[in-house]
Amino acid sequence: MTARAFATTLDPEDPKIRRAARRLAAHLDDDSEVGRVVRSMLTDVAGGERIVVLRAEDEVTPAQAAEMLGVTRQFVDRLCGDGVLPFRRLPGSRHRRIRVQDVIELATERERRRAGHEALRAVMEDTGLLDEG
Repeated sequence: MTARAFATTLDPEDPKIRRAARRLAAHLDDDSEVGRVVRSMLTDVAGGERIVVLRAEDEVTPAQAAEMLGVTRQFVDRLCGDGVLPFRRLPGSRHRRIRVQDVIELATERERRRAGHEALRAVMEDTGLLDEG
């Protein structure tokens, strides 16, 4: 699979780009999930944020996956080595590529577990089963 690149980069520091994003966001339909997501992205651009859009089948390097997950590249290497994060090697190379969809699925699972741990901890604190000292 080859990654398709956008022909242009939107500079959120450019006032014209920000105005155009704000204007387009105002015209989107909030009744659909697509409208809400695109409006959110445009609102971020209008506010000066940089947005990166990736397709699920696109591939990233371990360093890019680490940035997406908010962890170190070494931790991503360990996840790959342990079979937690699927990857492929570039032909004739030791370099790895990871599908964006696999990174997203891992991030979702990590967030789900974190939320579960927090909920369990809150219940244990409320019932006195967990000593806060």
